[in-house]
Amino acid sequence: MTVVKGCAALLLAGLLLLPMGASGQDVIVDEVGDTITIPEIVPVPDTLEEPEVVIRNLPAIPRPVPPGWETGVWEWDREALQTTRTISLLELLAQVPGVTPVRGGDYGNPTTVLVAGMGPGRVRVFLDGAELAPLDGGVVDLARVSLAGLDRVRVERRPGELRIELLVLQVSDPRPYTLLEFGTGDLQTNLFRGTFVHPQALGGNLLLSLDRIDTDGTGRAEPGALYGAHVRHTLFRNEEGSGLAWEFRRMTSRRPGEFYVPEDVVRSDLSVRARHRLEMGAVLDAFYQRSSLGVNESRDGPDADTLITADARSQVGFRAALDRGFWWAEGEAKVQQGPGWPGSVQAVRGGGLLPGWGGVSGELERQGWEDAAGTSLHARAWSAPVAGISVFGEVQSGSRATPRFVPAPRPDPIEEDGGEGDEVGNGEDEGGSLPDIGPRFSEFTGVRVGVDLRRGDLRLGTAFLAVDPDSLHPTGLPWDRGGPSVATESRTGWELYASLPLSRILDGLSLEADARFWDEGAWPYTPNTSWQARLRYHDVFFDSGNLEVWGDVGMQARDAMAVPILAGDQRLGVPDYQNGFARLQIRVVSVRIFVTWENFTFREENQDIPGRVFPQSRLMYGVRWMLWN
Repeated sequence: MTVVKGCAALLLAGLLLLPMGASGQDVIVDEVGDTITIPEIVPVPDTLEEPEVVIRNLPAIPRPVPPGWETGVWEWDREALQTTRTISLLELLAQVPGVTPVRGGDYGNPTTVLVAGMGPGRVRVFLDGAELAPLDGGVVDLARVSLAGLDRVRVERRPGELRIELLVLQVSDPRPYTLLEFGTGDLQTNLFRGTFVHPQALGGNLLLSLDRIDTDGTGRAEPGALYGAHVRHTLFRNEEGSGLAWEFRRMTSRRPGEFYVPEDVVRSDLSVRARHRLEMGAVLDAFYQRSSLGVNESRDGPDADTLITADARSQVGFRAALDRGFWWAEGEAKVQQGPGWPGSVQAVRGGGLLPGWGGVSGELERQGWEDAAGTSLHARAWSAPVAGISVFGEVQSGSRATPRFVPAPRPDPIEEDGGEGDEVGNGEDEGGSLPDIGPRFSEFTGVRVGVDLRRGDLRLGTAFLAVDPDSLHPTGLPWDRGGPSVATESRTGWELYASLPLSRILDGLSLEADARFWDEGAWPYTPNTSWQARLRYHDVFFDSGNLEVWGDVGMQARDAMAVPILAGDQRLGVPDYQNGFARLQIRVVSVRIFVTWENFTFREENQDIPGRVFPQSRLMYGVRWMLWN
C-alpha cells in the first residue's frame, strides 16, 4: 500500500513538472517580465478506494408472534445479550417465569431447565431452526450450549412445552468487527468470550467464536470448566441472500470426577444449510445436522465412552415458509436417526396479526417411528388492548415422543483363561449393537388463559393454569439416570405479573415481579411456589448517547421440591432456594464495564440436586468491548 501511494505521488509530481502547451494553462507575468506557466491540475481518480461491501445474510424464517408475557414469548436480541447479567444459557433461561432450572453443581456440571415438571420431549433446543438432539439424556445438557456467536435467544413457554431458539449472529455492518468479553471473580472464576465477524471473506461472510468459563467451584474444591469454539461460513448465490452455510460447534464440559463419569464430555454439532428466497416472498430451507458426544481419554481413560451414547444423532430436513405481512405459514418435514429419537417429524405452523384486534398462531406436529406416531396441537390467541385491557389464551394437547437415553453396552470383565466375555445389555447373542428400545410417548393437555392491564408503562397481569400430563419422566442426565417415571394427576395454578414504573422517583427506574402458585402436590422438579422480583434501572446520558447505565437488584426464590431420585423407597427432595442478585453495567462509547453479584445474602445450602450445593456467593467483574477491525 505504501509503495502504491508513493508511486502515485511521484506520478502526480511528474505531471506538475512536465512542460505543457498554452492550451488549458494559466499564464502570468512576474515583476521582471518573465512569463510563468502554471500547468492545469487534472484530478486523479482515487484507485485505492475500497469497493462497497453488500451486507448479506441468509433469508430469515418469519417469527411474527411478538414477545411478551401475555403471548408466552421472551426474547433477547444482540443488545440484550450484551447487557444481561448472566454468563451462561441456563442462567438466561432461569429469568423466564415458570421455568425451573436444574443444576448438577457449579459451572461445568450438567444443567437443564424444566417447565411444570416436564423435560424429555417437551424441553427442546433449536439452532437456526434445526433441533439440537439430546445425547446423554432425555434433554439437552445446556452446559454444552454456548452463548458465543448468537444474534438472539427466543423462548416460547407453552402450556406443555418449552421451545428455546438460538439464532446465529447476523452481519449488520459492512466492517469486520470483534466482540470481546472478559471477566474474573470469586472462586477463581474466569470468563473469556470472543466473536469475530467478517462480512466479506472467502466469497461470503465468516464467523469465529471462542467461549470459556472456568472456576474452582464450591469451597474451591470442585474445579469445573466449559470451553469450546464455533465457526460458520456462508456463501451467497445473489444479493438477495440466498446461499449455503456450514457451521461447526464444539463444547466441552469438565466436571468433578468424583461426582460424574466421564469427567470431560465433548459435544460436537455439524450442520449444512441452504436457503433460497422466491419472488413471492417464500423462503425454502434445507438442512442437515449431525450431533455427537466424545470423551477426553487422556483424563477419563479409553473405557469412559461406555457411559455415553455410542451413536451420533442426525437429521435431514426441509422447510418452506411464507410471510405475507400480517400473515405467515410454515411447513416442515425431517427424517432423524439415532437411538431413542423419533425417526420422523412433520409439522405445519401458521398465524397472523389482526390490526386493532390482536393475533393468533397455531401448530400441528406429528412425531414417531414407522410403527407408531403421536400428534400434538398448540393454539394461541391474544387481543389488542381495549381501554388498556387485553385477554389471551392458549391450549396444547396431544401425544409426543419422549427421547430415551441409551448407554453403550459395557464389556464383561476378561475371563481368567484369557478369553473375553460377551457384551451385555445389547439384547443380542452376538455383536455389540444397541438394544431396540421401541417408541415411547407421553400424553398431555394444558391450558393458559388470562388478562393483561396496561396504563402507560404500568402493566399488571394474571393467568389461570391447568395441566394434565399422563406421566413425568426423569431428565436422563447423570443424577437421575435410570430414575422412575411418575404417573400424575391434573393440577391447576395461577400466574401473576407486574411491571411498575418508578420514574417519579428516578428516571429509568422500574420494579418488575412475577410469581406462580400451584395447588398442593409433589411432582418432581415442580415447586408449589416460585417467584422473582427486581428493581431495575436504565438510562442514557449526553446528547451523543455515549454513556449508558444499567442496574439491577432482586431476588429469585422457590419452595422445596422433589426430584426423581430414590433412596430406598423414599423419593429425595431439596430445600427451598433463594438467590439475591445485583448487577451494574456502564457503557462508555463501545466499552461496557460490568459487575455482578450472585447470592449476596450468603444463603446456605442452595441446591437443585441433593448434595450438589452451589457456591455461597460469587462476585464477578469484567469488560465487554466491540472493536471495529
